[in-house]
Amino acid sequence: MSLRITTPIAAVAGTVLLCSPSAFAAQPNPSAPVGRLTAETMIAGPGMKPLIRWSAVLPADANAGDHAFHIRQEQLQDFTVFDLPVPQAGEAFSPLVPGDAGSKFELWAVRGSPLAAYLLDTTVVSPYLPRATVTIRSEDPYPVLPRTRADRPFFVDVAVQGIVGAAEAPNSLKGATLVRHAQSYGAAGTGANLDRSQATLLSQSPVTADGGQTLTFAVSGIPEVEPLKARGEERFSLVSLPDDRVPESIISSRFIQIWPVAAGSISGLEPGQLIGRAVPQITLQLSDLYPSSTTYAQVYPGSPRAGVAGTILPVSTITVDDSVPADRTLVLGNYGPVFDSDGLWTLELLTRTPFGTDRIAHVSFQVEGLVTTIDDWRQLHFGSGGHDGDLDDFEKDGIPNLVEYAFGLAPKSNSAGRLPAPRLSGDELVIRFTRPAGVGGIVYGAEWSTSLLPGSWVPIADSGELPEHVFGVPVEGKPRLYLRLKVTRK
Repeated sequence: MSLRITTPIAAVAGTVLLCSPSAFAAQPNPSAPVGRLTAETMIAGPGMKPLIRWSAVLPADANAGDHAFHIRQEQLQDFTVFDLPVPQAGEAFSPLVPGDAGSKFELWAVRGSPLAAYLLDTTVVSPYLPRATVTIRSEDPYPVLPRTRADRPFFVDVAVQGIVGAAEAPNSLKGATLVRHAQSYGAAGTGANLDRSQATLLSQSPVTADGGQTLTFAVSGIPEVEPLKARGEERFSLVSLPDDRVPESIISSRFIQIWPVAAGSISGLEPGQLIGRAVPQITLQLSDLYPSSTTYAQVYPGSPRAGVAGTILPVSTITVDDSVPADRTLVLGNYGPVFDSDGLWTLELLTRTPFGTDRIAHVSFQVEGLVTTIDDWRQLHFGSGGHDGDLDDFEKDGIPNLVEYAFGLAPKSNSAGRLPAPRLSGDELVIRFTRPAGVGGIVYGAEWSTSLLPGSWVPIADSGELPEHVFGVPVEGKPRLYLRLKVTRK
């Protein structure tokens, strides 16, 4: 599209009412400039100017000082064009009174270096056109623009007012056409520098009566060989009917971005593989992670099952908070402490998005010899010589055997002072520790009290991510505070 620059009337700029351009500051910026524009005649009558409201959002790496914004008003009767310089967001009355046929309004962003112009939104005000709005919704609450995943539904709300069915009415008032286009971004595209004139026309539907309707689309119509890998956008526009009084015009138009379904693979660990004393290094390959997602690897005993809350592998969590999908590669080792029993285990990759939690890869394998049961530990250290009960304390250091086992201590050596100790962290007194490798069948807990009296002990929730355990209690309002650990068999 060619860029036309016209000379604005300086005096009109004083009518602009500023508002904050950072309405979406807490959200990831889009990959390309986007904007919203509305024009509404507040009081009907000759000589009245519509009130224009607009906002624009730039990509995160864009320099706002290198961008200028203007609203172009084009008179539909004689095609007079006027550009009004505006800030990034605000409201103002139109610079010109619309002619008899009305006016078209366009919101533009112009980048200075390298020079580029972006048409962000368009609307029209005319007595010869119905009033209409197109709104697109999805399950993703991202407020900057509608977006969804290739396997998820989205919804298009169409509302129209002002259609006149009388035979003598202008043709442009007798209805409108809902037009649907789709366009692929390409294998790794983001929507930046997209030539929307190349979009594919999918459908045209007549709208012949006032009212609202909601259209549901179960999947995207973007042309792709693999539908689940669709990556692009769909646009829905209400277009006026042709008439000799006013040219065919876009009354309202919105688009939704469609992003592919994430995929993943696990290498370095084969199905049925036996893991012994040393765990193998594994590589997690992840592609097309949704722009708002948390992806992680977890393990649990047994075969693959849906809805299991397992133990998350250390350093395996990836959070994406962006405007486009992401690819990641993770290499993990030294994860042996997550296993607390021998037998069949499952490792799976899960991704959590606004649409729910999905498994994108998994492998099941055997664990043998990584865990020393307390019975084996007891035989190793005491044989059949006695002093091996859970509450026995061979070396009289005040730490019974069950606690020695749970914290990886030597039951025949003095272990006093080697248990996890509370530390002040911020406004909390905290006990933090990691379950030792090879220990299994143990439940860790903690309690607090301000008096040490029987019946005064209060359980503390474990806020750690296994195999780490974290027990914390706020110190405010507690002149004295005592913490104690609890160890029990599963």
